[in-house]
Amino acid sequence: MEYAGSTGLLAGLIALVSLFPLRPFAHRAGLLDVADHRKTHRGSVPLTGGLSVFIGLFVAWWIAAPYAGGYGVFLLCSLLLVVMGAVDDARHLPATFRLWSQVALGAVLVLGSGVWLDQFGNLLGFGVIELGWFLGPVVTICAVIAATNMFNMIDGIDGLAGSVSLVALLGLLVLLVPAQGFHSETTLALALLFALVPYWLANLRVPPFRCRVFMGDAGSLFIGFSLVWLLINSTQQGEAAFRPVTALWLVAVPLMDMVAIMVRRAKKGESVMRPDREHLHHIFLRAGFTDRQALVIISVVAVLMAALGIAGEWLAVPAWIMCAAFVLLFIGYMWVLGHVWRLLVLFRAYRIAALRRAAQKR
Repeated sequence: MEYAGSTGLLAGLIALVSLFPLRPFAHRAGLLDVADHRKTHRGSVPLTGGLSVFIGLFVAWWIAAPYAGGYGVFLLCSLLLVVMGAVDDARHLPATFRLWSQVALGAVLVLGSGVWLDQFGNLLGFGVIELGWFLGPVVTICAVIAATNMFNMIDGIDGLAGSVSLVALLGLLVLLVPAQGFHSETTLALALLFALVPYWLANLRVPPFRCRVFMGDAGSLFIGFSLVWLLINSTQQGEAAFRPVTALWLVAVPLMDMVAIMVRRAKKGESVMRPDREHLHHIFLRAGFTDRQALVIISVVAVLMAALGIAGEWLAVPAWIMCAAFVLLFIGYMWVLGHVWRLLVLFRAYRIAALRRAAQKR
């Protein structure tokens, strides 16, 4: 743990230092998020927060950590993904190119490292679900693509992508630290967590940071890519650190948000890759909450979901019960989204009535 801590601190320090030269670089390279009709911020904001996270992790790992166990392949794929994300931030690559690039990198990661999902555990209560030598890599590549994009999709208000990422990483560490034989996974999770903190503080403009910075596609894609790699390694190795079903709870909020959005778009006959303003944070904003209030509420929900997953793991609640509970929560979430506008009308009426009562008491 001492070794993991030193690597994490080094990653955090490098990420912090790299934030400053990356700011002028963003202006020269066109890595800027320019305000438009879909965005609430003003002016042009550098899209280099994710680059600082990657630089911190990459340099720290290159200096202090091992490349065995597929980690060399992981870092190479991460580098290529970050470069693609940065080019997309600056030049807006076609969606089909981005998707097939992610498929290719997922395939290289899976086949090059030899690490993939070979079982889902006893999700249905009838025994362990084995995937086999063919289905395992295919499902893993799909999981890599899904995880890579879900953090990108939820990156819509200040601090949100960073917060749900930190929640997932903290949950991972809670499960990894007591486990035996997961030193590399613990080191990577801790290094990623420390590297994220400077960006997260800058994104929220927590003093002494005064200038805002966004994560960008490069960062959100890298975070999702790293988390799915950690989750696969932690749930599939012989004596796994935790069960596959627990992984769902650690990333419940971005996962549910992504799946719900894709289902709604598909029902409308729209492209699932088309951007819109129907995400969870958009709904909170339309309900009258501020960005910071929406951030706190969604982050608390993410913490509660992760805590439920960890509690289920520690209490050895049968996997099929944890899976059924997750599915029921998702069904409830979809129902709320399906009736969200009616619920928003009721909520706004309640808030107006509450404000009037408060004014009368004064």
